[in-house]
Amino acid sequence: MKIIHVEDHFDPTAGYQINELLYASKNFDDEVYLITSDDMSPFHKSVDLSLDKKFEKETGIKIVRLKSLFKLSARLILKNLTKTIQKINPDAVFMHGIADFKDLILLKQKQDFKIVRDCHMSWVAAKNKFRKPFYLFYKLTFANIINKTDKYNKIYALGNEELEYLHKIGIKDKKIDFLPHGFNDNIMYYDEKSRHKIRKKFNLKNNVVISYIGKLNESKRPDLIIDIINELDKKFINVYNISLLFIGPKDKNYMNLFNEKLNTLNFELKYRIEDSKPFQELRKYFSASDILIFPKQTTLSSIHAQVCGCPVIMENYKSNQERVINNDNLYPKDDFKKASEILKKIILNKEYIKDDNIENKFILSDREYKNQIKKLYKDLK
Repeated sequence: MKIIHVEDHFDPTAGYQINELLYASKNFDDEVYLITSDDMSPFHKSVDLSLDKKFEKETGIKIVRLKSLFKLSARLILKNLTKTIQKINPDAVFMHGIADFKDLILLKQKQDFKIVRDCHMSWVAAKNKFRKPFYLFYKLTFANIINKTDKYNKIYALGNEELEYLHKIGIKDKKIDFLPHGFNDNIMYYDEKSRHKIRKKFNLKNNVVISYIGKLNESKRPDLIIDIINELDKKFINVYNISLLFIGPKDKNYMNLFNEKLNTLNFELKYRIEDSKPFQELRKYFSASDILIFPKQTTLSSIHAQVCGCPVIMENYKSNQERVINNDNLYPKDDFKKASEILKKIILNKEYIKDDNIENKFILSDREYKNQIKKLYKDLK
């Protein structure tokens, strides 16, 4: 089968759903393409064709980057998208995301190939002030076409909040199925050897390491971890030798705020700020960490962290309730006092001990991407 994935933005070193699906697809005998843009602004970097080539070699897929004709928020119109698809002549096209410019294909005649979409939009990420009139517009136009025709074979919700979003924009249940966020078990797993190596390198051998691994930007606000830490007392910090580790791409404007917040730490404690690492290397840093805190929104990294044996602390949203194994580790929005109590509880009860969290991988096994690829390809045939 010849399959095309279409994604507005793509970073070959990242660990998003698209990356993991493409890695998982190499286990199947299909010809796979990715059509994407040359816009790397969401990742705070520029296109590096050598990294594209490396990704192609590792996965066996072909990456095609197109110029964008128009950009609204993070949504793009890709130049010559339809012509590029027709030239490849696929059996199926997986257009990632929903309620974007790719929906314009619905205004054309039914294509000779199957089309599926997915929805990544959770309420915590839906911030546009025009969203309510947009929902109504979409429901009366594109959703009508989707529900009454087979131009889209299926739309996958990545979770229950995404399902609610699809309902809000007018998509009926008969067109919806689930393909949840997940992990690739030959990329993400507890790596004991790397844990010891990295902790030795960073001189964190006997520390309780609290980490944030992800984008350092205004949306994710990792600086709020400082507010959580400041709720603890100095004796507790010293007794458990607590240290902080931040890893990820940095937004230059946001880093001013981040560095100012670091200066407000109530204690002297060890911290490190590392540049982003290739996705294939991240398991080593999750494995080296004891506890992960993601203070804002939701992230696929919460699944990766748990697979590598780390408890995670996050805000209490439906999407996080689905992904976090222990919902007792979720705190009310902006309640950093509660978050610090959760952190203290995890440390006192030694809930971060790797041997006790080894079953996380099996608890989350239905999210493993090779299983999801099997489901996807079955739907496409």
